[in-house]
Amino acid sequence: MEKTAVVRKKKAGKKTAFGKLREVLDNETVRFVLGVAFALAAVFTLAAIVSYVFTWRSDQSLLTDPGYAHNDVTAENAGGKLGFGYARLLVSKWFGAGAFIVPFFLGGMSLYFFNKKRKIKLFRLFCLSLMGCVVLSALFSYVFSFTPARNFLGDGPGGSYGYYINEWLVSMTGALGAGCIVLFFLLLWIILLNNKVVGKITGLFDRLFARIDRKSEAGTAEESVDDADELEKNAVAGACEEPTAEDIPLGEEEEAVVEEGEDTPEFEIISPAVPEDSETVGNADNAVAELRAEEAVPPVEVIGDPSDYSAQLTDEQWKTRYDPRLSLSNYRMPDLSLLQDYSGQIHEVSRDELERNNRLIVSTLKDFRISISKISARVGPTVTLYEVVPAPGVRVAQIVRLEDDIARSLAARGVRVVMLTGTNAIGIEVANDKPSIVSMRSILSDPKFAAAKYDLPVVIGRTISNEAYSFDLAKMPHLLVAGATGQGKSVGLNAIITSLLYRKHPAELKFVLVDPKKVELSLYAPLEKHYLAKMPDSEDAIITDTKQVVYTLRSLCKLMDRRYDLLKAASVRNVKEYNEKFLSRKLNPYKGHEYMPYIVVIIDEFADLLMTAGREVEEPIARLAQLARAIGIHLVIATQRPTTNIITGTIKANFPARIAFRVISSVDSKTILDQTGANQLIGRGDMLISTGNSEPVRLQCAFIDTPEVDNVAKFISAQAGFGGPYLLPECDADDASGSMVSSKASGAARDDLFNEAARLIVREQVGSTSLIQRKMNLGYNRAGRIMDQLEDAGIVGPSEGSKPRQVRITSLESLEDILSTL
Repeated sequence: MEKTAVVRKKKAGKKTAFGKLREVLDNETVRFVLGVAFALAAVFTLAAIVSYVFTWRSDQSLLTDPGYAHNDVTAENAGGKLGFGYARLLVSKWFGAGAFIVPFFLGGMSLYFFNKKRKIKLFRLFCLSLMGCVVLSALFSYVFSFTPARNFLGDGPGGSYGYYINEWLVSMTGALGAGCIVLFFLLLWIILLNNKVVGKITGLFDRLFARIDRKSEAGTAEESVDDADELEKNAVAGACEEPTAEDIPLGEEEEAVVEEGEDTPEFEIISPAVPEDSETVGNADNAVAELRAEEAVPPVEVIGDPSDYSAQLTDEQWKTRYDPRLSLSNYRMPDLSLLQDYSGQIHEVSRDELERNNRLIVSTLKDFRISISKISARVGPTVTLYEVVPAPGVRVAQIVRLEDDIARSLAARGVRVVMLTGTNAIGIEVANDKPSIVSMRSILSDPKFAAAKYDLPVVIGRTISNEAYSFDLAKMPHLLVAGATGQGKSVGLNAIITSLLYRKHPAELKFVLVDPKKVELSLYAPLEKHYLAKMPDSEDAIITDTKQVVYTLRSLCKLMDRRYDLLKAASVRNVKEYNEKFLSRKLNPYKGHEYMPYIVVIIDEFADLLMTAGREVEEPIARLAQLARAIGIHLVIATQRPTTNIITGTIKANFPARIAFRVISSVDSKTILDQTGANQLIGRGDMLISTGNSEPVRLQCAFIDTPEVDNVAKFISAQAGFGGPYLLPECDADDASGSMVSSKASGAARDDLFNEAARLIVREQVGSTSLIQRKMNLGYNRAGRIMDQLEDAGIVGPSEGSKPRQVRITSLESLEDILSTL
């Protein structure tokens, strides 16, 4: 026993490391210093995290190796380089938005050291703070996984921990189960923070149920009081009733009075009684028949002079505007549920990919002794734009020349170096490892597009900033679409058509669809009685025959002239002003005035039309492109051969708005956009759009599949439509083939070597008079006459001075078809 007591005394006298630390912490000076240190750390952490939320993109250059070493490179974070790295660790790598609890944990530590009574328990503070960071990290990651902000702050608002926790929970329990689990732990954390929360919640439900019970009891009491009052009134009425001559018991009389009072509303008189003789019945039937006839057919009597339109309108009609939609008043616009949601095929650009490309860009520029002051990234669906701010003294041309070297170092497709207008930065566009699909449904539901007040609203894709790109086709006024085969032209045309179908009523818009391939636009054939326009004698609303195309274009020219006559008579300059006058009932329909719907002419495979019809197609298209803007006819032309003999100077002059999908060579890109860039696209909907007023904008075209187009067409065709398609003016064959007749009329004066010279020109693809002289041993005068005859036949273009003429026919087979008609 004595030995045991001695051992216990030795152990009690020996101080452990924890005891020594406790004595040090009990020192007031040490506690004050630690309290101040934790307080300053809390302030610094809070400032660094808040600043990181707004400047994390612009501080990416600090992640490179020389980023921290160079003194001339500064961070935009309020905590400087250290604050950026510290906040990046807490927010991006760990807890995301849950990192905001860390400053409160540090503040709690500061209060612990300042408070002598030690009411704060360190272990509880640490556990609740850690739990809060993890729970909030998982919560923000789960909530923002359903929104476009899921890639905010790199790995998302929930950080890496929240991202992986959310991914594991969703894979194990699904989205609903993961939400329930996260909500449970959030409530558990709140309850552990304050036990009084449970009492407050249960008290809230008790008060709610008590209020419901009081309302139900009050309603029952009011019903019982009303029933008692009604019985009392009925009893008084029965007591005051005077007795009749007949001997009726009192009880039966009261019942009769009550029944009469109950049945009184049913005896409302609708029409006066009519005697039942045959003449009167016949007159009544005739009146009903006349009334129905008047309801079905408007009266043909004209009040006053027919030329006086005001005399034919009542005061009520003058007060109301004419509404063209009343012709199909029950028409419903297509619903977004008809389109597919491709949210499952949206791939986020990881933080590692952004940092890797950032390092490679900086290292490549460093190898060529080009220093930069800042670099930031804008993540798009297909391409990420890295905005590089060069250091002072660095020329822009130095970076532009390194486009191929940057593409080689990144080992990526679609790398372009562009100038960013309005900034001091240079943009480097790099294709994402996993491109995302831009669904037509997502851009049609965009709030900006829904609020846009365009005459012909079109939304076609998303920019690098992930914003829906929309424009007014009426202000373009015509659109040229070009690109190589299989790069997205047909999908782009479907996106344009679908945008208009979702926003314009059938009474306000008509389409003329030309499809030489016969398969691309055939899905819109069911819209014949709603949106399509065609010739009166045409069987199909989708025009596929070349001769029918020529007739239709000539008919549109006649319609254009007719509309210009109406604009002149109405003293207006364009179709918008004319329709406004007509809707305000200021134009007389008896004088030929009518509401003018917009007409959009969509021509697919324009190159094929020029090969088969040549000048007969080009002349009316050029005339429509020059004059049809003011009267509401707009052209959308697509071609897969963007060569100079297809996209001529006349076409380019009248089509300032152009869309370029991926092409093979830079020459084709210059033909479409007057600059390179389309040859560096990655395909599959990657496109450049130029409106003629600014630099081309890179977009990812919206994807709409064939079943989606079919769903929209079936939805519209299932509704009541007009009696038939919108009929264009009739055009005689002589009018449509005016150029052919003129060329035939001059066939007698055509040179004997005309056919041989035409084959030579088409075979060599050089429209030169000297070529005819050398190859055929002719004099200059005779060769010049043959060249003029070739121009009249539409085989070559007009003279361009010292340059060779453009050869409009590209194959000998097409030439033989033309020569057979001459």
